[in-house]
Amino acid sequence: MTAHDYLKDLKRIAKDCARASGAELHEVQKRAAQAIGFAHWHALASQAKLGWQPTADDIATVAGILRGEESYADEGFIGPHPYKLDDVLRDTRMQGRGWCIYIGEAPSSKPQLLITDRRFKNNPIQDPEFVAKALPIAKWKARQVRAEMARDWPRNSTKPDAEGRAMHPLNHVRSDKWYCMHCDGESSGTEMAQNLWHCPSCGATPLDMLSEPFPISERPDTENAPA
Repeated sequence: MTAHDYLKDLKRIAKDCARASGAELHEVQKRAAQAIGFAHWHALASQAKLGWQPTADDIATVAGILRGEESYADEGFIGPHPYKLDDVLRDTRMQGRGWCIYIGEAPSSKPQLLITDRRFKNNPIQDPEFVAKALPIAKWKARQVRAEMARDWPRNSTKPDAEGRAMHPLNHVRSDKWYCMHCDGESSGTEMAQNLWHCPSCGATPLDMLSEPFPISERPDTENAPA
């Protein structure tokens, strides 16, 4: 039976965390190495060439430190109130009886507290103490969803180059200026990468982001459109 390659797991975790956070890979690798007793990644790699392998506990330690936060189950309780976490088209939902916390996929999205059944008395979403405990869980789930999305994209889409150019994750065009077809907003490549290619001004999706301003002649005539 072939031994599990924990070193491969370690490399993957470092790469995934770098892509999700936008940090330089060598910086994340250094933190990973230091988390398990090495001065830097080069020292770890040198030992690996001599046959050293991290353990399962090492992997868990590195994952916890790099992600730097408590993890939660997709289903659980806050006091007596059950909740369930899921995502629909990359939008996060935390739901319980009569309530929902909704967070859009863009990092700039603000959590929305929703009442889904007004017949339910003593709805916990109206209790500030409950909300204070629920929001960190919903935000954690949103970060997980965004990290998964970022890992699916090319590295140049989440990390602009030295000239500030970022690559659109869908059409692979590179530019340091991006324009929103929805609100005419202008954003830098860095701003687009940080907000996962949603317009920082209006939240429009990556499909609405263009490397050139949308031609005025091609815009819908909203003023003369029928009511």
